[in-house]
Amino acid sequence: MSRWTEARERNRVYVATNAERVLADTAYDRFRTPRALLTLVVLYAITTVAMPVGWLASGAIVGIAAFVPWLAVFLLLRVAVRSQADLPDDVLDERMRSERDRVYVGAYRLVSVVVFLAVNVALAAVAFGDGNETITFDYESVSAVYWTVFSVVLGSPSLVLAMHQRAA
Repeated sequence: MSRWTEARERNRVYVATNAERVLADTAYDRFRTPRALLTLVVLYAITTVAMPVGWLASGAIVGIAAFVPWLAVFLLLRVAVRSQADLPDDVLDERMRSERDRVYVGAYRLVSVVVFLAVNVALAAVAFGDGNETITFDYESVSAVYWTVFSVVLGSPSLVLAMHQRAA
């Protein structure tokens, strides 16, 4: 057996063991109520908007400082949905696999809509503005775009899953 095969097998066993523990965990049930899930989704949206606003309005210090509450909300959201969107097929039952697959379709649509709207707002601002609008690629603006896309892509499966579990 090669070194890579052994490592892959160790990783598979670790993920399966950890997944069973995560799926059976009841320590964070207070974050799994419909009200708590909605609160986490709203807080995630607020912190996702706060990061680029911090980068654009005040620079790197505020932008990086806005990352800390975003990370806390992201981790709570992941705990609330039990990281179900990232678990391998062999750990999940049929219902959970089906739910995860539906969530990924919804997350893809969410990311597509956000990116589409952002590009169209930028295009409209430049095309229909009074001529003073420009798109600049300085450190703050690129960082704001990066962290926004990062947040939307990374969090959308958990957001959609939280809203789906809230409605169920």
